[in-house]
Formats: sequence, C-alpha cells, structure tokens
Amino acid sequence: MQRWNSIHNQILFFILLFLIIPLFISAFWIDKPLERVIENKIGNATSEALYQIDFNIELLLQDMLKSAVDISTNPNITSLLKQPNSVTYYEKLRLADNAMNKLYSSYFSESYVTLLDMHGNWLSNKIVQQDLYDEYIQSDWYKEMLKEPFGISWMANDSRNYIYYDKSQLVTLIKTITDVQTNQNIGIELFSVSESDFRKYMSKLDGNVMIMDQQGKIISSSMKAGMDPIEVLPEDVSKIWDSSKGQLIVEKNHQKWIASFDTIGLTGWKLIQFIPYDTVFKEIFDLRRTNMITVGIIVIVFMLLAFSISYRVSKPVKLLNKRMKEIEKNDFNSSLALSGPNEIATLIDTYNHMARQIRDLLQRLKEEYVQKEEMRFRALQAQINPHFILNTLNNIKWMAYIRNDREVGEMLSSLGSMMEASIGRGETLISLKEEMDYVQHYITLMKLRYNDKLSVEFHIPDPLMKQEAIKFMLQPIIENSIHHGIEPMEGRGVITIKAVADQEHNQMILTVTDNGIGIHPDKIDDINLILLQGHGQGHGASQSIGIRNVHERIRLQYGEGYGLHIQSKANETTVEFNLPLKTIEEGNAYASESTARR
Repeated sequence: MQRWNSIHNQILFFILLFLIIPLFISAFWIDKPLERVIENKIGNATSEALYQIDFNIELLLQDMLKSAVDISTNPNITSLLKQPNSVTYYEKLRLADNAMNKLYSSYFSESYVTLLDMHGNWLSNKIVQQDLYDEYIQSDWYKEMLKEPFGISWMANDSRNYIYYDKSQLVTLIKTITDVQTNQNIGIELFSVSESDFRKYMSKLDGNVMIMDQQGKIISSSMKAGMDPIEVLPEDVSKIWDSSKGQLIVEKNHQKWIASFDTIGLTGWKLIQFIPYDTVFKEIFDLRRTNMITVGIIVIVFMLLAFSISYRVSKPVKLLNKRMKEIEKNDFNSSLALSGPNEIATLIDTYNHMARQIRDLLQRLKEEYVQKEEMRFRALQAQINPHFILNTLNNIKWMAYIRNDREVGEMLSSLGSMMEASIGRGETLISLKEEMDYVQHYITLMKLRYNDKLSVEFHIPDPLMKQEAIKFMLQPIIENSIHHGIEPMEGRGVITIKAVADQEHNQMILTVTDNGIGIHPDKIDDINLILLQGHGQGHGASQSIGIRNVHERIRLQYGEGYGLHIQSKANETTVEFNLPLKTIEEGNAYASESTARR
C-alpha cells in the first residue's frame, strides 16, 4: 500500500490504465470494422467490374441471336431448306457467301454458320467434317430440337463434338428454322463464335474468370499460362444457383478463394470470378501488421515518457516531504533551507512563511483548542461536499455502463442530474424548461421503480418554456401524487402536467393532475386552510410540509396573490400553480436591479 500511494507508481498505473490499455482495445475494435469495410469495398468493386463484363457478354450473345435470326428469316435460305435440289451448287456457294460470310459484329471476330435441312443436306461457311456431322444429326439434342418450332438452345463445343475442320473451341446458338405458314420445322441453324471472343472480355478481370452452364460445365475461361488453376466442381459453387448475383468464399486444397458471380440473363449461365483470398486482403494484412508495430512503438515511447515524468516529479516531492518531516519534529521552530528546483524552492519558502504564522497562532489557540477542536470535529461530521458526491456518482455511473448495467447507469445519471441541478449556481428563479428537465430526471428515477404503472404527460406550449419559475417547485407535488395517489391504487397511474397563459390576469396557470385514489374532502379543506393561513393543525398539517414549502416560496417571491390551490374528487387530484406571466429574461433583470439597490 505504501508503494501504491507513491506518485511515481500512480502515474505509471494511470497511464497504463487510461492510455495504453484503451489504446490496445481501440486498436482491436478499429481493426475488425476496418477489415469489414475494406472487404465490402473490394466486394462492391469486384461486383461492379463483373457486372460490366456480364453486360458485354450479354451484348455479344444478343448480337449472335440477331445475326442468327437474320439468316433464318432470309427468304433465299428458307427456299433452299424447303427445296434443296432447286438450287445449283454455285448458287449455294453464292448464297453462303452473301448470307453467312458478310456478317459484321463489333463483339465477335468471326462466325461459324451451318444450316441443316430435313433431307440430310447442309450448307456451311466453314469446312464441315462428315463423320461429326453424322454424329450431330444422331445426337439427342438434335432430335429434341426438331420437335420444337422456333426453338433456341445454347451449347459449348468441346473436344468430343467439334463439327468444323479447324477444331476451334466454339460457343454455339442452335436455332430451329420454322415455316411460318405450316408451323413446321424446315431446318436447323448452328450459329457459332469462337470461345476466345468471350475470353477477351473476361481477361480484363483479375484472377480466374469462367462461364459455367447449369450442368457445371465450363464454357469459357480466362486462364492464362502460369496462373494457378482452380478445380471447380458443381457442388463447390452450388450456392451460386440460389441467387442471380453475389459473393461467397470457396475453399479448395487448403486455399481460400473469393467467388463473385453474376447471371447472364439470355442463357442463364453464371459468370464467376475467382480471386485468391490472401491476394485480395494482402493490404489488410499489411495494414494490420503496421498497426501492431505502430501501437507497440507508441506503448514503448509512452512507457519511457511515463518513467521519465514520474521520476522528475516524484524526486523533488520526496525531498520536500523529507525536509517537512524534519521541521515537524522541531514543532515549527526551525526553517527549511531553500533548495531544489524553482517550483520546490517556492513551496519551501511558502511553507517557511506558513510555519512562522503557525507559531504566532499556536499561542493564541491553546486556550480555545479543546472547544474549537470539538466543534471542528462535529462540523466535519455534518459537512457533505455535494461536488464530491456528484463526481462519485458519475464514476459509479460510468462503471455501470462499462459493465453493461444500463438500468443502474440511467438511474445514477438521473440522480446525478438532479443533484447537479440542486447544487446549481445559487439561483432561485429558473426557466420552466429547466424545471421540466429536473422533473424529467426525477420521473426517470420513479419509473425505474414503478415501471409501466406510472405514466407522465406534458402539455406545455413552447412559448411558456421561457416562463419564470421557482426552482424545485414541481418535484414535491409530483412526489405526493406518486406516493399518496398512484402507489395505493390498482392499475396504471397517469400524471398530467399542463400550462396555459391567462393573458387577461397576466398569469400562468400550471396544473399537476393525477388519476390516483384522491384525497378526502375534509383533508382537502385542511390543506387549503393551511395554504391560506400559512399554518394549521389537524389531519393534513403534518403531511403537507412539501406543498406548504412550495406555496410559501411562491408567495415570498411574487406576493400574496400567487401560490397553490388543491382540488380533488374520485380518481382525480389537481394541484394548481398561480404564477405571474413573466419570462426568465425579465426575471433576471428584476433580480439584478434588486441586487443593485441593495
């Protein structure tokens, strides 16, 4: 305990308690939200970039569909499909050149177009392999497409179903060509573009970007040489089919990936971007490490400063304390030599002067010492420092908040506000708004006890909030309403505080009404008689001290024509305040003039 009482140790402890520990706590609590904010920012930026690529791919697919529709609705093409033998080989080549090779699009580089009729013939702008063509017309999807008029389907070619000689990886639109008049299919159109046309858009994004169909098949990918591949199975990203777009974390081979996805509306395919988690959050990890190093350096610097400051402060104080003990042993008959820093030397000089005065006073105080010592002891016992109590309440209040006991904290906060208002600046006249604030704090304390049983309503116009009022005139009245009217009753109690201005008599009428059990008529008469005469005896005299106190203070301040009046009947008691209609500014001016005259 002796070590704890030293200035040196207390300075170190409070620096540790109020600076270093909060610094660590704040660093921790700031780090996590910062990580979430950066994660959301990165996620939003990734989603916006992915949406733009999705939009471009959507335009590419729409351009493919438009070109395919233009070809299928060409009259020469429909005529050829209906009557393939009516057209010469040369006319077929010319038709293929005009209808298929002269297509233009800003989204794909070249197109692969093949037309299949219902007679086993085909027309293409590329070299078609006969054996793969035979496989095509025998496939299930081909047979299913023949059954559907105006049908559209999308397919990605892989190594097993290349129809063209150059074996390019393609994305194909399959469209049935239907005779409008008979509603019968007369052929099938295969409109394909190179997968690289899709890849050129996806390559603009970081990480691994791919297009996946509903069966989990990868249609196109932005994988480049040297990139770390990620093997994605349909079950790994099954959640992406639950929503049109979003973001999720995929863990594969002990590595985490951020998977952002969007839906290509025309096909229902998913555009997925995989970015390594560690790569995305490298800045966060670096920032966290930097913060830890910074906090560590700050702690070391503060500890060194704390040691230095505490040593420089405590050393001369210890020296002064030692010398003061020496003079105490000599009964103030010797003086201290001036030494040490200027501040300490000034303290020693002041103490020497004080010691001389004490020696002069000792002689005069010996005769009265016993009596005054006893009086001082009694005074100290009776003395209460309200500021110390207020500060103590505030400390307890914050301890309650720190421990998440909000109910106790609110109670102490209201009690502290009431005590602070009671200390005040010595004024007796305040605005009605200040009085209502004090009442609010008191009601808050009472509602913590009575919960929903107590309800208070205010009906005070804003202009009257500046009305001059006597300090603490409402609290005793409300206390009586609660304890004598509402507490004994069954059900919910309501206190209504209402203020109106009587311009004709230049008065403000303030009423406090409760729906309590009421007051017996004989007792009401006794209380009103006491208020009228200023004294009284009988049933209500001992229980109306608070009301009489408020009534007398109003009369002393404003005169005999003002004060309180009480009315009561079954389940309703009203206390009426009669006050002059005067704003607080006018009241303050009046008080200042009165003071000047005195």
